[in-house]
Amino acid sequence: RNGIYPLMNFAVSRPHALPRVLSQPQEDPQKAKTPTPEPFDVETRKVVQMQCNLELNEDKSQWHLTLLLILEDKLHRQLSYDLLPTDNSKDLATELVHYGFIHEDDCDKLAAFLESAFHKHRS
Repeated sequence: RNGIYPLMNFAVSRPHALPRVLSQPQEDPQKAKTPTPEPFDVETRKVVQMQCNLELNEDKSQWHLTLLLILEDKLHRQLSYDLLPTDNSKDLATELVHYGFIHEDDCDKLAAFLESAFHKHRS
């Protein structure tokens, strides 16, 4: 007779009082501002094939890197990045390991591959 939720037709005459919570001591502001860094996944698959493409952006001021990595389980991972003048191949490869895009053992191999691609396109 009152529909699916008959208890909704009745209102409480006054709202329920919430129990007071004792104030907790404030945290040290130094600790509160420092976030805990999130752990990154470690890549366990190794790279079996690498392809690299370097193109100048439309305004011809910056190089755009597209990197295609094929991993052991046939997964294709395509990464792209706008290169800065200060970027070098070793730092880029180390950063890919840090963020879990490539296996640590592939770092030197990828750095050498990127260095040869940079050298080829610069000349």
